[in-house]
Amino acid sequence: MRLTTPLKISFFLSFVIFAFLFIVFSFLKNYLSFPYLIFFVCTFFFIYLVLKKLFYEKIKVIYKNIYKFSGSSNIKNLDIEFVEKQAEEWADAKEAELNEYKKDQNYRREFLGNVSHELKTPIFNIQGYIQTLLDGGLNDSMINIKYLQRTNKSVERMINIVDDLEVISRLETEQSALDFQTFNIINLVKDVFDSFELQAKKMDIHLETINNSKSKLVIGDTNKIHQVFINLISNSIKYGKKGGTTSVNFFDMDKNILIEISDNGIGIESASLNRLFERFYRVDKNRSREIGGTGLGLAIVKHILEGHNQQIKVRSTIGVGTTFSFTLKKA
Repeated sequence: MRLTTPLKISFFLSFVIFAFLFIVFSFLKNYLSFPYLIFFVCTFFFIYLVLKKLFYEKIKVIYKNIYKFSGSSNIKNLDIEFVEKQAEEWADAKEAELNEYKKDQNYRREFLGNVSHELKTPIFNIQGYIQTLLDGGLNDSMINIKYLQRTNKSVERMINIVDDLEVISRLETEQSALDFQTFNIINLVKDVFDSFELQAKKMDIHLETINNSKSKLVIGDTNKIHQVFINLISNSIKYGKKGGTTSVNFFDMDKNILIEISDNGIGIESASLNRLFERFYRVDKNRSREIGGTGLGLAIVKHILEGHNQQIKVRSTIGVGTTFSFTLKKA
């Protein structure tokens, strides 16, 4: 019997004391004072050791977590070992929760800073163009159209940022429910390739699909997966090399299809891979802004695939190329 509750400890001590008394009274006739002394000393040290081992050392742990403990206060059902375990687990959970809260705080601060920074550039540009036009540039045929076009480009950039933020917000708050259905993944990729035909031709990049899978039908939200391919293929072309190739490969993986979007472009440094799917994170900030990226495309991809209970993975080598991969369930 493990002595972990007050009831068990009380019963055990009572039994021991009774046994001592029985022994003492059996010797009373010849050894009246000496057995009492032995009884007192033995009982004292026994109770002291029991209380020290079973209560004091364990209560010290509970005391450290007393303000965090959320267990029962019923003394009759109190199990010392159970309380200690629960208190430690609860304290660990609270510590992890606090660390996560601090991490979220830092993330929110960084996010607000990034949003401000991303919006500040086009806003200042617009302000500068309009000020130039108001100062007389509006009457200069060599300036007015050019500056109005630049203003329009900055406005479009702001709209793209806001639209992408809205998409992520809907995905995170689950306001945008996924519409799962069966569709042909090969045809979907071909449609995306068609929309990038002119852009790829301008960069002299060849677009190709390689189907190593026996299945073409998958289950997912067609529109959302279409957005995934739009973002990944768009990035592949933007950061590709002249005369390069962007390929989408399909492989069988039991009940899933593995999709890989590969290119032989500039590649990504290994130090950046872990942060690649963070909002507004850019590997090459100057080039990203020049080609019009919002820095939110990969974050959107990550959220969409997580909604499908899938994960996006990436591997890359500088100067060799980059491959993004994820799986979808077969129909």
